[in-house]
Amino acid sequence: MIKTVLRALSGLAILAVGIFAMNGLIGMKGTPPVKPRPAVARTVKVQPARPDTAVPTVGIEGRVQSLQRMTVLSEVSAMLPVGGKEFREGVRFAKGEPMMRLDDAEPRANLVAQRSQWLQLLAAALADLQVDFPSRAEVWSAYVRELDVTKPVALLPEPASDRERLYLTGRGIISGYHGIRAVEEQLEKFTIRAPFEGVVTGVAVQPGSMVRVGQPLGTLVGTEDFEVKAAVHARHLPRLAVGNPVVLRKEDGSEVAAGRVARISGTVDPATQSASVYCEVRASGDEALRDGRFLSGSVSLEPLVGVLDLDATLVKDGAVFAASDGRLVSLPVEVVHRDADRVLVTGVEPGTPLLADPISGAHEGMLVEVINR
Repeated sequence: MIKTVLRALSGLAILAVGIFAMNGLIGMKGTPPVKPRPAVARTVKVQPARPDTAVPTVGIEGRVQSLQRMTVLSEVSAMLPVGGKEFREGVRFAKGEPMMRLDDAEPRANLVAQRSQWLQLLAAALADLQVDFPSRAEVWSAYVRELDVTKPVALLPEPASDRERLYLTGRGIISGYHGIRAVEEQLEKFTIRAPFEGVVTGVAVQPGSMVRVGQPLGTLVGTEDFEVKAAVHARHLPRLAVGNPVVLRKEDGSEVAAGRVARISGTVDPATQSASVYCEVRASGDEALRDGRFLSGSVSLEPLVGVLDLDATLVKDGAVFAASDGRLVSLPVEVVHRDADRVLVTGVEPGTPLLADPISGAHEGMLVEVINR
């Protein structure tokens, strides 16, 4: 037992002496010198600063709305016949084209009867006109001969004297004429015409049904002039004015419509700090606009003089990088306008070699090798 313990203690002593000797030898070895890593210049492209006049733009987006929209109402009561070009959703009408022709057979027959009675009154007055107004007899005789009870009455000959006017008034000729004209105007209301070129987007009556006075019949939406309501941040409002050009584009970037700023809201939304801008636009080329379509584009602001137009990635924390003596130098600038991908800045001397493309890890004093762009 004692021998076993002695052997263990001897082994531990030998191990301790070995560790101590190894540490001493390691401590005698010198630390190898650390060689600094050589700096490598980055290859960059530069472009000389050329301040110029630029037209800033602001991105807009909104829903297209027709400037011409009306609810079609009836001013008379009648039956809507079946047949012809019917008033249905999706049907287009040119300006002045009849959209509906209500049944006017009965009022038209009554109008013919009223014209016939008035013609009879005129014919009875011709004899007295020839005696009392011989110089005017032929004028009135020609007027009576040309009257057609199936057509609208022509304008009455202008009386040559007050005596003649009083005579016509006393015989009821003038009042009869105006009565017929009023009925003719009422008869025109049985034909509802399109006040502008448009397309029907909603219908509330079907052919063959009865139409009542004041009844909404449908909706007609114009197809030529449109408006887009967009929100523009308040910081852009000082350079935004009525008449500024507007361009709307499709998803692929091609132009769909162009126009101008028509109205600018007088208030700013406190939640978004933006104001509503209304732009009147028309379709470009062979493109077609539709009410309700959502489009994006840009509006051009008032020009800025003496500014640099730079890619937004080249401006960071209000500064740009320039190349000087093989190193990057940070130059502070004033950003006067910023949009989605472009920045307009001032504060850079003309000819300053600015970075043309962004580089990763750029910092003040970075070694660079300039390649002229």
